[in-house]
Amino acid sequence: MEALTLCGPSVDRLNQVENDYVYEIEAITNRVDTASAFGFAREASAILPLFGIPAKLINSPYDIKSTDLLERKTNKLPLEIKILDQDLVSHLSAIVLDNIVVGPSPKEIASQITISGSRPINNLVDVTNYLTLCFGQPVHIFDYDKIGGHKMILRTSKPSEKVQTLDGRNHELLGGDIVIEDGDGRLIDLCGIMGGKLSEVDENTKRAVLFVQTYQPKKIRRTSLYTQERTLAAQIFEKNPDSKLVVPTLIEGVRLLNLYANARVAGDSIDIYTAKPEPKTLKLDLKWLNNLIGIKFDVVTVISILKDLGFDISKKTDLQLEVKVPTWRLHDISIPEDLAEEVARVYGYFRLEGKLPLVPNLSYSTNSLLNWEYLAKKYLADIGFTEIFNYSLISQDLYQKSGISSDHSISLKNPLTIEFEHMRRSLIPSLLMDLENNQGKIDLPMRIFELSNIYIANEHAADKLPEERSILALGTQGLDFRTSKGYLEALFKQLHLKNINFTSHDDNLGPWQKNQTAQIYSDNHFLGMFGPIKTLVKANFNLKGEVYLANLDFQTIANLSNTESIYNPISEFPDFIEDITIESKLYISELIQLIKQENSLITKVIYKESFQNRHTFTIHFNDSTKNLSQDEVNVLKTKLLKIS
Repeated sequence: MEALTLCGPSVDRLNQVENDYVYEIEAITNRVDTASAFGFAREASAILPLFGIPAKLINSPYDIKSTDLLERKTNKLPLEIKILDQDLVSHLSAIVLDNIVVGPSPKEIASQITISGSRPINNLVDVTNYLTLCFGQPVHIFDYDKIGGHKMILRTSKPSEKVQTLDGRNHELLGGDIVIEDGDGRLIDLCGIMGGKLSEVDENTKRAVLFVQTYQPKKIRRTSLYTQERTLAAQIFEKNPDSKLVVPTLIEGVRLLNLYANARVAGDSIDIYTAKPEPKTLKLDLKWLNNLIGIKFDVVTVISILKDLGFDISKKTDLQLEVKVPTWRLHDISIPEDLAEEVARVYGYFRLEGKLPLVPNLSYSTNSLLNWEYLAKKYLADIGFTEIFNYSLISQDLYQKSGISSDHSISLKNPLTIEFEHMRRSLIPSLLMDLENNQGKIDLPMRIFELSNIYIANEHAADKLPEERSILALGTQGLDFRTSKGYLEALFKQLHLKNINFTSHDDNLGPWQKNQTAQIYSDNHFLGMFGPIKTLVKANFNLKGEVYLANLDFQTIANLSNTESIYNPISEFPDFIEDITIESKLYISELIQLIKQENSLITKVIYKESFQNRHTFTIHFNDSTKNLSQDEVNVLKTKLLKIS
């Protein structure tokens, strides 16, 4: 167990069942050749000798020859197989059997099926399951007399076609699935997934069709996932097993059915090879191999390891090998590095010296956007905000509840559920959902934010990937306007953004209230929106209390941010502080800007309150060269009172 796990397929555990042992093995995705008893034995025969354990591979299905097929001893029974699309199947082999006697499987077959986690059914079905477990090549058997017209047409399904599988489930197909239709136009097989109920073998079966094949992997996986039929056959077919196993498996199946069900060959074998595997040969330089792995392998060890794994080796020179890849490894062995990995893992990574390689200290560049995102996230967390992580896919319903149009958003053609139908073009819907989900679970006030990408469709080239834009969305619940706005201003100050100003937003689109929402600018650069949400949106999400949202273009913020701080010495002279009430119809933000621009002696402006069009501010006056007098301040106040 330890040797195999260290150098090959992981053996999770070994269980003793009566007088037998069951290995629980993890077969990884790219190694479908190990998902069988024979595939595991082939790995073991290469690994165990390096641990001093003698091992020899026997009974290889690749040693079975076409001449081993039992001769036909009865009258020939007709069978027509037609493939409408050659791309659906790479290799198909079938044969008609008669004189069948259905009954329980012998103990040696039934026990193997049972301890492997399946249920014995009868000698016909059990042989097909046994072959799948032994060789890793799924097999199916049809009742010959239930096939209309003794004709099998392999094609893709049409939308809304129905088929009942052997487990009794009725499936309405989406179309494009590989199916078999008989001469009466009935679907008798959901290929690569599970056989059809209409052609099921039972206790009355006298004649059968043994059917072995390899299918197009993508179609099998698609059908298996949406029908939720995750059978062993489907899991093997979707990983593209070796098509060279088809004929040997058929021949062994005929032998076993003859032995255990008295079956006789009743027709010529049908063998259709639509896509033969192309041979692949790689060159392996031993000097390069030793430098790569960091250990000096001799040529005998390398050749022995690769040959035990099934590779054919031709020695060109003492340091140059030509390696022919076996058919069962064509999909995962493509470059010399793959061969190096095979040698290293079978030899044992644990045997390699634990020494770090000598590499130059390469320079690297950082992504400034990511740096600014990190700084913004850290600061918001420091001032009491909680970061939220949401899916990049949202529903149409969430768009509607938020008052945001889903127009121009990118919709998935095959969403798993309606909740994940659109790639989000705004973070606001998810943020409102988070406020709703957390309402009542934690005490108010609630402060949350998400800094992530939105996806904007390319309107000029629909086939191009969408633009990903970094957006910062903030939400507060249970806080007033000035406090919520203060958090934004604190963040802008932390990022050293210049000349921040807020202007009124009069548009009624989106989730924000008209005339109570601000557009945010840094000089002439638009940063985003801030304000309370509409009453209807609050009702849609059952939100209570005051809710304020900010939606900021963080890409623009990152471009404008800087780490430079400008130090202004503290004045030796005290501030002269006065309250002033200005009557004006201008917005507060505009008044503050005008007050600051009036004179350089005005160093600070604090808004206090408003009544109708009268607005009160606390203003700090300071001259760094002297103490200001009341008369000087009164002159400035007089000028400020004229602002309107």
